[in-house]
Amino acid sequence: MFIEFIQSLYDQSRPLPENPDDYTSILEDIEYFHLSATIYALLKQQGRMEQTPTYFRNQLKTEYQAVLYNNLYIKNQLKLILDMFEANDICAIPLKGILFNETYFGHFSARRTTDIDILIRKEDMEKAIRCIEELEYDTEGEYSSHHFHRSFGKAIPHSPVPLAIELHWDLLKEESSSLEIEQFWKHSTPLEGYKYIKQLSEVHTFYMISLHGWKHGMDSLKYFIDIIQAIHVLNHKIDYDALFKMAKNDQTLKRLTSTLTVVYNQFPHLNQINSLPFNKKSKIWWNYQEIRYGDRQSVKGFKNLIRVHLSEYDQFKHSMIFFKRWLFPKKSEITNLYPPSTKHKKYKIFRGYIKFYQKKFHTLFRALFYSKVKS
Repeated sequence: MFIEFIQSLYDQSRPLPENPDDYTSILEDIEYFHLSATIYALLKQQGRMEQTPTYFRNQLKTEYQAVLYNNLYIKNQLKLILDMFEANDICAIPLKGILFNETYFGHFSARRTTDIDILIRKEDMEKAIRCIEELEYDTEGEYSSHHFHRSFGKAIPHSPVPLAIELHWDLLKEESSSLEIEQFWKHSTPLEGYKYIKQLSEVHTFYMISLHGWKHGMDSLKYFIDIIQAIHVLNHKIDYDALFKMAKNDQTLKRLTSTLTVVYNQFPHLNQINSLPFNKKSKIWWNYQEIRYGDRQSVKGFKNLIRVHLSEYDQFKHSMIFFKRWLFPKKSEITNLYPPSTKHKKYKIFRGYIKFYQKKFHTLFRALFYSKVKS
């Protein structure tokens, strides 16, 4: 029902559900995926709010207002950071978040935002970190050499969850592609009012959000809506032939085509806006019931992880590197996953690895033998 509801929001030839009882389950799904603000904004923009039950729109409005205040705080923090970078001659590009909301959804509060992601040139990273620390953000976790960002956190007023900031120098892990980050800089343009702060081109924004959705296994409808909204806003500005040529050079083509195949299969009206230049698969790996009600640690979830990372890298060596890292993580990753207690500090890494492999082998055992044991 929820997929059909989203389809009716973007394809207005399809009516909204007429049965008021349907909105109970729709509201549950909206809240599960944290989409209240987005759905509220879309209905308001389309003038269709009155076509929904009173309890439904009242709940959306309440949650939208909470997102509004949260996003306003994040918007102000983002400005402080960008102004600091500008004053220190640090080139930066905001990724996703508030700027994406304003550009593609029409308002900073039209999409729930929980963190700040900024692309920084690698040679400027240390200078950028000093600026972030000056703004009272603390380093979160240890740095892993093959990762592509550093994380920081700061307490938010009246929130148990701190505001996270990630400073990126790339968009994908090392040795997982041949992605050329310089192309993102080359085609960026100065953000209004700034010299050093840039904005991604439309094509590179679309490329980024598609890869971001794949990285998360398209496990939330928010990734679908981000891509759908961008297609609606950009229309024919996305030249798929040129984009896929770029992705082939970056060795991300399988990831990109897989993501867009899933989106277009669920939302076929997109073909009327900008059709894909290849035949979409009739059978796809993605399933709504699995992401809504499934267990990632289940047999199916484990097998899906194996399938995706074996078949959706352009180079087999990238699949092997992923599984090597998945099976043999570095000490810094273990420390981040299982922070040591002061009581057992002496053997903190050893204990962390024990916990890590206990969990891995438990999942592997279920995947290999669960069905036999059950029968």
